[in-house]
Amino acid sequence: MNTGVIRTMFTSLGAACLVQFFLHQIESDFIFNFLKANITNLQVALLAVNTATLGIVLTKIRELIDKTGQRTAFESTRSEMLLSIKEQVFLVAISLLIIAIDGASSFPFDVPSDVIQAALIASFIYSITVLYDTAKSVFVILDY
Repeated sequence: MNTGVIRTMFTSLGAACLVQFFLHQIESDFIFNFLKANITNLQVALLAVNTATLGIVLTKIRELIDKTGQRTAFESTRSEMLLSIKEQVFLVAISLLIIAIDGASSFPFDVPSDVIQAALIASFIYSITVLYDTAKSVFVILDY
């Protein structure tokens, strides 16, 4: 597994645990209820924004390839772009699974609600992180 993926996963889980701890302290379940109702729509919208942004970046990369003729110079960039799309599609599936487990009446394991809530928040944070990384790539390309 890619070290960047692992780092982002643990960062998202850590941030989600901190958010969940704070929400537990103030006895608020608003964010969890909001995410539970809207996570799929939010993540699909973030995927659409990410895809459109990658389209812009790829257009600029194509121009650079045409100027320099160095197609291989951007192979790793292309791989990372494809990885970001795969990550977001996977996150949609994970979020749906988390919501299904939360709503299951006969799941074989007893999963504490705090764990479910933190996992859903982590999934959202990870999605935002992927979009942030894509947005940074626009500025890198523009500065090139």
